[in-house]
Amino acid sequence: MKLTASLSSLIGLAALTAPGLAQQPQAPPPPMSFFTTSIGLGDGAKLGGLSGADAHCQKLAAAAGRGAASWRAYLSQAPGGGLPQVNARDRIGQGPWYNAAGVVIAWNLEDLHEDRNNVRKYTALDEKGAEVKGRGDDVNHHDMLTGSDSTGRLIPGDAA
Repeated sequence: MKLTASLSSLIGLAALTAPGLAQQPQAPPPPMSFFTTSIGLGDGAKLGGLSGADAHCQKLAAAAGRGAASWRAYLSQAPGGGLPQVNARDRIGQGPWYNAAGVVIAWNLEDLHEDRNNVRKYTALDEKGAEVKGRGDDVNHHDMLTGSDSTGRLIPGDAA
């Protein structure tokens, strides 16, 4: 919540700047590097492994005009069947991450996996910049199953 308050303060501060300063060109927002998928594959948790989940994210991002980046699903993978153990946090880079509106989600891996992250209903936007229905909405589409604990590592004993 501190990050939300800080962002509100920055917006308020920008509104109080001198008129000459407000007319200077604004830098474009940072490119989106985080989104919550707007739609699943239609078969529950059957995503086709990490590569299938990554392909789904890539397809959604491309359809929203953001396909130039390499997208990775935030998923952990249990070892087995010749596949290695994979932790979600090891697949997504070091940050920072921005939503479709250019709002900071987290500055780095440590921030992303702490209470200071900015993953909230109003910031965890989908690839098109729309809010994902969650608590308080008629329909709740806000379930995220990642096979990961709160630090982004495989949940022991999980068969993700």
